[in-house]
Amino acid sequence: MQPILDVIQRRRSAFEQHPFIRFLRDEGIPSEQRLAYAPYASHFVLTFADFNREFLREDEPTTRQQEMVNHHADEDATHYAWFLHDLDVLGFNPKCRFTDALRFLWSDLGKHARAMGHFVIAATRDTSGPMRLVIIEALEAQGNVWLTATVQAVRSHPDKDKLRYFSQSHLDRETGHAIGSEVDEIHASVLPAELHARAEALVHGIFDRTEAFCDEILRRTQSASDSTAFALVGAAAEAAP
Repeated sequence: MQPILDVIQRRRSAFEQHPFIRFLRDEGIPSEQRLAYAPYASHFVLTFADFNREFLREDEPTTRQQEMVNHHADEDATHYAWFLHDLDVLGFNPKCRFTDALRFLWSDLGKHARAMGHFVIAATRDTSGPMRLVIIEALEAQGNVWLTATVQAVRSHPDKDKLRYFSQSHLDRETGHAIGSEVDEIHASVLPAELHARAEALVHGIFDRTEAFCDEILRRTQSASDSTAFALVGAAAEAAP
């Protein structure tokens, strides 16, 4: 597993310098403006919950690696509820028509958010515990960078103590590795040699799509007409046919 973990670390280090991550860490930008990205992550966060529940786990794991995957998936599948809570706290919960919400979620402007979720679901099909563990490690590495930067943005927000998903307590549970597994055990996990090339391609695929997703989020956040009080109806108009 170590050679693949080294690839993940290299991509993680590069991702830490992505313009969106730098935007989140920029103390010269008001916290409300930096956190205005939240609605644009909605599709992926909710899809990620399904990914953990329906695609990562197995009801009857036969290997230690799949047991590790199941433990992680059972925990991570619940975090979307914190996200929904935080959208409300941050004021991103206006009344809007159901069709406007659907247009917003499936706008062409948000295609990379959807592509990210679709990719990890497709990548998990027909895989076993070792490969699923690689997928988790790649996702958790990029997610740790993202959440660490978001928590930095939250520190000066007036409602910081009310937040759950975008909070230090969430970050404390997201170590950048499979939840509930010891790092040494992950490093010692065996990935069959014949899977190394595929595993490396999956790691690059996850990070490539993460970066495209972040390009998209940064572009949409910076072009929003009102970064402090996001209005779904107004945003939906940008996607109207």
